[in-house]
Amino acid sequence: MKKFPILTRFASVAIALTALTLPAGAQDITRRLADLGMENIRCVHHGQSCTVAYEDNVYRGTYRGIGQAVQIALQGDEEAIELVVLRNSVPRLTVSLPAELVAAYRRGELTLKQVYAQMGISVDTDRAMQQLQEAERPKHSSAGKVDIVVYPSLFLENNTFDELYTYAVNLNPTLEMQLWRGARLSAQAIVPVSTNLSGEMGRIRPGVVTLAQEFRFRRNIFGRIAAGNFTNNRYGLLLDTRYRTDDGRIELGAQLGSTGFSATTREDGWYMGRRQRINASLLAMYYLPELNIQADLRVGRFVYGDCGVRGDLTRHFGEYAIGVYGIYTDGEINAGFHLTTPLPGRKWRRKGWVRVKPASYFQWQYGLVAHGEYFDKKMGRTYSTRPDDNRSADFYQPDYIRYFLIRDNK
Repeated sequence: MKKFPILTRFASVAIALTALTLPAGAQDITRRLADLGMENIRCVHHGQSCTVAYEDNVYRGTYRGIGQAVQIALQGDEEAIELVVLRNSVPRLTVSLPAELVAAYRRGELTLKQVYAQMGISVDTDRAMQQLQEAERPKHSSAGKVDIVVYPSLFLENNTFDELYTYAVNLNPTLEMQLWRGARLSAQAIVPVSTNLSGEMGRIRPGVVTLAQEFRFRRNIFGRIAAGNFTNNRYGLLLDTRYRTDDGRIELGAQLGSTGFSATTREDGWYMGRRQRINASLLAMYYLPELNIQADLRVGRFVYGDCGVRGDLTRHFGEYAIGVYGIYTDGEINAGFHLTTPLPGRKWRRKGWVRVKPASYFQWQYGLVAHGEYFDKKMGRTYSTRPDDNRSADFYQPDYIRYFLIRDNK
């Protein structure tokens, strides 16, 4: 028993010596990423190259943080660098800077735009993550750190004869926290600002209150389980799985959910119905890089039992995303548009364990049909399990990232 303290001190010294085996160039990259505010940083050195994993919880969107990380990597001494981009500690992309490309940039033969154009970006992270198994524990972990994010929301619908529109404007403060790898807690309150609706819409009430666990398997297969209170007055459980090609242009997936009705009433407070409804769908996405257009198709059973198909076409303008959609379900048709627009504040660095910030994006969708059988039978209804569910946040599409890195580089 007396030997255990000695063994413990020996293990600590061994770990410290292992950390010191990183060459100065690799240590400099990790230090610069940390100075920038990146989190969950891991680095392993092999030969004349290094592999670095990091998570960007600083910059709005997906491509700005990648651009900053690439510039830091180019300033180091390593001959070749591989960057693994994490989100919620789950690997999303690999950015490869081969030795020839790095050397040409440092000799002044290539500009930063040319580096962006020639570097590798892939959804495949299997090899890089296998190398990172040899790395030390992550530095500047995001686990346990809390964000208080204020999301604006707008409800607008034309479904009455006595008023042109029914509307509701809300501000939704949300507590968000990463618990462990892939796990995230969200707890949202909906606070009405202005509305011409009565009942629940005029009261402070729960919004998205969920515990979600993300997984990444080999060969670009992703999975997600979410349980809790969702949007559109649903609570329950959702299972989601996706497969993406290496270039990220094709995505195939499936969803299965079981949800009940959730609402706040004056008599019962937070009411949660016992009846469960099953929804299931098959999903497909294709990204056309020449036009920066994203096409989505959903086929299956909606929340209230109607079966049909929904198609979306979205055009990406940097962090703006504007699109149209159409639904055909049980003989009824609806169509409309949606938009995602960035909100002020490109960079929000953490200065402690708690950070208060506005949402990065505002998301809004408008449907043309809000009356008749389609409205009365609640056809085409879906729900979201994330408070930040929009078409710009977490959009880790390689062609999109490369195009707007090049375009925005002055």
